[in-house]
Amino acid sequence: MSEASFNRLKDEKSSYLLQHKDNPIHWYSWGPEAIQRAKDEDKPIFLSVGYSSCHWCHVMNQENFQDQETADYLNENFVSIKVDREEYPDIDSYYQQACQLFIQSGGWPLNAFLLDDLKPFFVGTFYPKNKTSNEGATFLELLHELKRAFTEEKEKVEENAKNVTETIKSGMINNDKVEYPDHFPAPMAILDAISQFADKENGGFGSAPKFPHFPFYEWAIEQLLEGMINKESGKHIVDSLERMMMGGIVDQVRGGIHRYSTDDKYLIPHFEKMLYDQAGFLSVLSKFSLLYPSPLVFDTLLKTLEYLETEMLGENKHFFSAQDADSEGMEGLYFTFTYEEFEDILNQVDENDSWSEEQRNQVKSWFQVSKEGNFQNKLNVISLNFDKKEEFYNQDAWDIVRGIFKESLIQRKMRIPPATDSKGVASWNFQTISGLVDVIQYCQVDPIKQRATALFNVAIEGIYNNFLIAKDNEKMTIRHCNTKEQSLPYLEDYVSFANAQLRIYEITGNDTFKENLRETLDFIKNEFISEDKVLTRAISANDHELYPNQALSYFDSSFRSQSSQLISVLRRSRLLLDDPDLLDGLETIVEELKNMTLKNPISAGEGLRASTYPDHAYRIVKVPKSWLDQAQFVGFIAYFLPRFSLSYHNDDSDRWEICNSRECELTGEGIGNFIDTLRPKNPKTNEESETNEVNKEES
Repeated sequence: MSEASFNRLKDEKSSYLLQHKDNPIHWYSWGPEAIQRAKDEDKPIFLSVGYSSCHWCHVMNQENFQDQETADYLNENFVSIKVDREEYPDIDSYYQQACQLFIQSGGWPLNAFLLDDLKPFFVGTFYPKNKTSNEGATFLELLHELKRAFTEEKEKVEENAKNVTETIKSGMINNDKVEYPDHFPAPMAILDAISQFADKENGGFGSAPKFPHFPFYEWAIEQLLEGMINKESGKHIVDSLERMMMGGIVDQVRGGIHRYSTDDKYLIPHFEKMLYDQAGFLSVLSKFSLLYPSPLVFDTLLKTLEYLETEMLGENKHFFSAQDADSEGMEGLYFTFTYEEFEDILNQVDENDSWSEEQRNQVKSWFQVSKEGNFQNKLNVISLNFDKKEEFYNQDAWDIVRGIFKESLIQRKMRIPPATDSKGVASWNFQTISGLVDVIQYCQVDPIKQRATALFNVAIEGIYNNFLIAKDNEKMTIRHCNTKEQSLPYLEDYVSFANAQLRIYEITGNDTFKENLRETLDFIKNEFISEDKVLTRAISANDHELYPNQALSYFDSSFRSQSSQLISVLRRSRLLLDDPDLLDGLETIVEELKNMTLKNPISAGEGLRASTYPDHAYRIVKVPKSWLDQAQFVGFIAYFLPRFSLSYHNDDSDRWEICNSRECELTGEGIGNFIDTLRPKNPKTNEESETNEVNKEES
């Protein structure tokens, strides 16, 4: 065996890389050693990117990477590198863009074929070992063709790789300006423009696969609460979220939400669970609870908190990154039930055998359970039937629903669970902290608020200890993930941290968090913004990698766009930090954000949140810090949506102010005066009530 002929993954900490440590492929982890070998031996690089909870990554591994014939060919003709996309988000982002150019789609597993300067000459996703139809190549066929092209058509391969690299650098989305008058279009103009994509039958927008689009729905809820959306459009938003919360995309038994729905009805999920989705879900649910305070919303919120606490919080008090879709080698097995298993659950709930056959059948219809199953192998995904909600939206029936979920969880705990990736990712943890703060501020149910507060208090210390690095006489830095001792500075970590500092300050009044926010925004502006672009990694780290430091997209992807959220945070922070020049020099970025957001508003929800309000709509609310100890004030701050920033003073006075960028519009003394001044004096008209309380009567 030569010095180069072995698999090097056994000493890695990444769960994903360790899943491949016994492959017969001579894998390298990311680093200069593999790249140098490709140069020395004039071989193309095979770069394989995935993550531990990815179902199709598992299939690719089983079919191809464990196959000796495939491994022999790779070992002879390529230098193979395995990358955990959660450890190297910029590598994944860059080659995902290349994948879009080659096959007009992306995802995982991501299989990229590179020259030794890391320029891609082909990128694809999943390839089977054996042909299942007449379309497409097997993985081994693909390897043979790419090796042939690299050997026989080297100049053409190099030219294509150069063109792809230049296309990514110049921007892949048409930058033609979307014309609109004056300020950014009003919320109803946005919703009217996308109404043709609304799925009136099943909820949501577009067709399967359906992603939850948390930033878009968060924006829509905020605008509903502001009274900016009419009844018809508001009803579709509410119905869409309710269908989602009743569907199999939500883990009805344990809590939390799966990655996306594979069908139009939000019934059959892609079962893996990602931490960043739970963070986005918390923010949506907490604000939705103000608009639509139903038992479904509150139960879903509470169960999601319980899920995070019981299954996603590690001994080191940071949140884990993900849970697998598969258990015992089968996707969804852990989460689904046969008809007979569900019958047993009903027997446990109806322990006195008091239900008639008609009642039992009715309950089964609520949960959409059948002998044929609604998933593969006659298994049933547990969900609630939106069309039957009038039957179970009452106290007695809802108690039955809760009892069935409780018993289902008891039964499920006896199964072998999917694997959990214990890796901690900094940005995802900061996003989860922000989600918990949203629950603390906006949820009006004390037990839920207390549960979120307790979880926040436990996690905040662990997250700081795991991801913040402070060295003597040096500024604090952020470690991207705890499976790597060192990492490049990534924008997603610093923006997520900045937003978390802003949100934590607003509910604690602790000036340390405000100063952290100020310092972090200064660092971001100095290190991540260049030539009117928001960059993926710090400019000072440009020389550390051969692949380009690309501009971040303004579209939401796995989670909210971090370039868009940066603008959101900067706009909110101008009044809070008393820095009216905070956005100076970023005018081109702000305009490009607006332009891109209007090209696809559903996929640019954070762009909507960053762009909708004109500058003069933002306010700062200045109150005594001592008010945070008063339940009367803590309950009232739920009514301050994100265009209001909360600020605290330690003066001896009980004075409060609400100010815009030019003047203080309202002032007074005492918390009673504060609440009396801001609470509406007159009842809403019928039309206003319909706008602001869409479907509230259903709760």
